[in-house]
Amino acid sequence: MTIEIKEVKSKKDKKDFIMFPFKLYKNDPLWVPPLIYEMKRIIESPGSLLFQSGPHTFFNAYKSGEIVGRIAVGIDEKMNKWRNKKEGYVTLFECINDKEVAFSLLNKAEEWLKEREMEDMVGPVSPTNGDDYRGMLVENFEDPPVIYTTYNPPYYVDFFESYGFEREHTFVAYKYDLNKLPLDDHIKVIEYAKRKYKFYTRPADYSRIPEEAKTLQKIIERSLTPLEYDYLIPPSEEEMLILAKDLVKFIPSEFVQLAFSNENPIGFAVAIPDYNQILKKLNGRLFPIGWLKFLMYKNKINKARVFLLFVIPEYQSKGVPAALFIELLRHARKRSYTFAEGSTINTNNTKMCREAEGVGGILYKKFVIFKKKIQ
Repeated sequence: MTIEIKEVKSKKDKKDFIMFPFKLYKNDPLWVPPLIYEMKRIIESPGSLLFQSGPHTFFNAYKSGEIVGRIAVGIDEKMNKWRNKKEGYVTLFECINDKEVAFSLLNKAEEWLKEREMEDMVGPVSPTNGDDYRGMLVENFEDPPVIYTTYNPPYYVDFFESYGFEREHTFVAYKYDLNKLPLDDHIKVIEYAKRKYKFYTRPADYSRIPEEAKTLQKIIERSLTPLEYDYLIPPSEEEMLILAKDLVKFIPSEFVQLAFSNENPIGFAVAIPDYNQILKKLNGRLFPIGWLKFLMYKNKINKARVFLLFVIPEYQSKGVPAALFIELLRHARKRSYTFAEGSTINTNNTKMCREAEGVGGILYKKFVIFKKKIQ
């Protein structure tokens, strides 16, 4: 049966692209439907720093007129300039269990990048250039995904590796049982570290969002550069302010913790309630009654995800990462949460992995960004 790969241009094409996962995962009890309006916002660029960063396009795959797969492909010109690379990306890949369809989509993406003289193809990357849906799930397809983490069928891994991709970066997720975690013992150790290394932590001040966003941006800038991770660059102050204004709508201020030494910012960490527990019930729509369901179930959330943690190099081995993390877990337990996930951490970041395990984390998921030389 002939496979047709079609570039997304019309209103119907866009609808097919957005709605295909609802068809693909219809009978999968673990899949969490994204909000349709949010996905529209992402692929129309205003909601995606990634798509704002260079040329990109979207492709659908069809068999007998029925959509059977999709992929987005593009070039992050800002990243390439910063890292001196000629690299393109793929994201938002979804496909039925048919290798021919998958290879047709990947071929199209590779051809598109080759025409633009790119040398490598990486993915799946975050569709917003944030910490959401980064990489492909490669281990643990049994536990439900928490907010903004990737979920995909196991056969995707075979598709990418059979096509010629190699594992470039591996990320891990740690789980925490807040009922069993000896938080009080950890807090005593953290308080000792605070006295010894003369630092303190505080929640974000939401009445001063521009100033707080600027502080976070400076911390990221100082934290990222030495790591030399080739998939990350620090956001600009303007980009950080946009992100901050979005996040404060859904994140309690105590779930954003900052660390200072002599009033100098040295680190921060951010957690988010696991809104997947609500999204599961909305089927992608806030209207007409989605908001009512959101308000009804908001106080029943009992999980959180710690998804951002940055500490400047001089303080990475002085208890600051653990102090920030424990502070978030403490506030989560105050809200009667029973579970927390710390994710996603690059396995190259051995310091952070040790910190995550040192406060009681159990490694339970792995995600991968793949890379392939363009032929």
